[in-house]
Amino acid sequence: MQALKERRKHERFSANLSCVLVSPLMVLSYEVLDISNSGLAFSYAGWENWPRKGIRLDFINQNLYLEDIPIRIIKDVQLNDESKKLRRCGVKFTDLNAQQQALVKQYIESVTAN
Repeated sequence: MQALKERRKHERFSANLSCVLVSPLMVLSYEVLDISNSGLAFSYAGWENWPRKGIRLDFINQNLYLEDIPIRIIKDVQLNDESKKLRRCGVKFTDLNAQQQALVKQYIESVTAN
């Protein structure tokens, strides 16, 4: 059996220090699981019927303020067998402007410094 080819272009970093708010559905995550320059994964309870367009997220963190980050849902799966409602959602950042890219990079540096 062949090993799966890694398709990620950017290294992922653990980021279990904060959470995100996803709108327009107002989904509050438990935590950001990992992050890269191109996207992130977070855990949340429930199941959402994600819209195809117009999804944005805000980082909720004591040290950094990021809001209105445009995203696209890549994958949304059950996190583990013990909790049927806990899910892992992977998203890709889309159409970031230069300031948002710089803030994402700053956020990654702040969470990986700990």
